[in-house]
Parts: sequence; structure tokens; C-alpha cells
Amino acid sequence: MVSNPPFKIVEANKKEMDKKGYSISFNTSALPRDIAFKSLYFGKRKAQVLWDDENTYYADFPLYTSDGEKVLSADMSEESNNPLPIMPVEVPHPLKENEALLHYSEGEETYYTIFEVQ
Repeated sequence: MVSNPPFKIVEANKKEMDKKGYSISFNTSALPRDIAFKSLYFGKRKAQVLWDDENTYYADFPLYTSDGEKVLSADMSEESNNPLPIMPVEVPHPLKENEALLHYSEGEETYYTIFEVQ
């Protein structure tokens, strides 16, 4: 666990995704060349970190494995094709309700750091 990473999280926000889950976006200071963001943990969920814009990154946390339409039927075979809910994961470090755990690499080494989400 790194308390003083080689970058700063300037701002981090949680945004709802139309009843389909939520997205965490965060802005950073300029990153050293050998820093790569791997994944983000939030609320017992894990998502890949993606680049959005200069020094802006995000991770989407959908509620289901796909956006497919859900079928209710007396025939269980029809319901078996419904998208599955995303299951919780074990977070490598305890988090408070408004904290996210960022997994990143610096060269060949991997690290974790915690930041607050608004």
C-alpha cells in the first residue's frame, strides 16, 4: 500500500449510469512515463481503469454482465439467458464507503493506493 504515489488524484467523482450501475472518474496530475493504471476497486467491485482524456480516467461498474433485456417466464430455459448480476470481489485492502483502491504499476512493480470519491 502506497500512501504517497508518484502522482496526485486531483478529483474523483461517482456518477450513476441510468440504473445500470455507476462510473468512477478521476483526474490526476501529470503521470510519469512508466505509470500504468490497472484496475479500480470500489464497494466490493473491481473494474478496469480506462483513459478518457488528458489526465482523466474512469472505471465503469455495471450491475449486470450485459445490457440485454431480462425475460420473466414460467419456462426456466427462457430465463436462463438473462444477464447475470456482477458478483462482489475480495478487495485487497479494507475500504471505507467513499474510498476507492487504485491498482497501478510503475515499471515492473505493482502497487495500490487509496483515494476518496465524492
